[in-house]
Amino acid sequence: MKTLILSAATASLLSLAAFTTAQARDCTGFSNRASLYTSIGLTDSATFWSAVAAECEASNWAELDRSAVRENISTYADTTGYERPERETVQAAATAAGVELPARRNGQNKGRGKRKGQ
Repeated sequence: MKTLILSAATASLLSLAAFTTAQARDCTGFSNRASLYTSIGLTDSATFWSAVAAECEASNWAELDRSAVRENISTYADTTGYERPERETVQAAATAAGVELPARRNGQNKGRGKRKGQ
C-alpha cells in the first residue's frame, strides 16, 4: 500500500515538473525571438515578441493548443498593427549586424518544392 501511495505521489510530482518545464519552454521561445530581433536592430519586432512572451507567461499559454496560441498572437498583431518583417529584411539586418540567423526547422515548408533527398 505504501508503495502504491509513493508511486502515485511520484507520478504527480513528475507531471507537475513536466508542466512547469513546458510552460518555460513555450514562453522562452518568444523571448528568444525577441532577443534575436534586438540583436539585429529590428526593435519593433523585438518589442512585439517581448510583449507576446510576457502575455504567454501571464496567461499560461502552455495549457492551450497550438492553434489557440497562434490565434492569440494573430489577434495581438492585429490589435497592435504589427507586421512581420520580410525574410529578406531580417536577413539583411542580421548580415549588417554580423549575426548568423538560426537555421530553419525541418517541416517549416511542408508541401512547398522538393523535400530533402528527392
